[in-house]
Amino acid sequence: MREPPAEPRPTVLHAFIRGALALLPLWAGAVPAGIAFGVAARHAGLGPGTAQLMSLLVFSAAGQMGAVSLLGADTPPAVLVATVVVLNAQLILLSVTVGRQLRPVGLQRPVVAWFLTDGAYGIAAGDGPLSVASLLGAGASMYAAWNLGTALGSVLGDTLGDPRRFGVDLVVPLTFLSVLVPLLRTGAARIVALTSGLVALLLTGLAPVGVAVLGAATAGAAVGTWWTRSAPDGPVVPAARRDVQP
Repeated sequence: MREPPAEPRPTVLHAFIRGALALLPLWAGAVPAGIAFGVAARHAGLGPGTAQLMSLLVFSAAGQMGAVSLLGADTPPAVLVATVVVLNAQLILLSVTVGRQLRPVGLQRPVVAWFLTDGAYGIAAGDGPLSVASLLGAGASMYAAWNLGTALGSVLGDTLGDPRRFGVDLVVPLTFLSVLVPLLRTGAARIVALTSGLVALLLTGLAPVGVAVLGAATAGAAVGTWWTRSAPDGPVVPAARRDVQP
């Protein structure tokens, strides 16, 4: 009896495109956020070229908005850099997670690190088999959206105004929820999500965004570890597959 033909493995390009397309719903939040940054940068005295260069090199909504808010106060450069680092502290845990799941090698490591964001990882992990290519596709899509928004805000800021007054900044967290909920298949996953959410709410307003997220992730990881050891019911999230490698 002949075995059915094996399903073809997805190509690197297919996985990249899949990740990029999966992130498109987040453009509705990323582009307006970029516009808001462009407007803020312009009001802080940065020219369009400088603001765009900042988005190209820093690629951090929280970090860039925090830095721009300090520019008018003659803040020392070291403090600006430290602010951006603190506001992106959650990327430490995220990079550890990606490193363990995908184990990028060679040039993959700096490229993945450059495009890595929590949004790209969440979308790529929830859309299908996680691979370096799909994660890069999602990250590149977010990068394009953020820089497009920055350009629009820098050039047309006075005409567009601050788009956050329409509540469009709610699109990103709502999209994240739509990605997160289907992944909460086990008791461990649900307790981790609940703990992280509560800790994040408690820390918001008391600490920078990056520190609050990092604290929430650490608390969730600790509770998840305790839960799985006392009453294991499976992995917290689906294991990543390495069907595709660039």
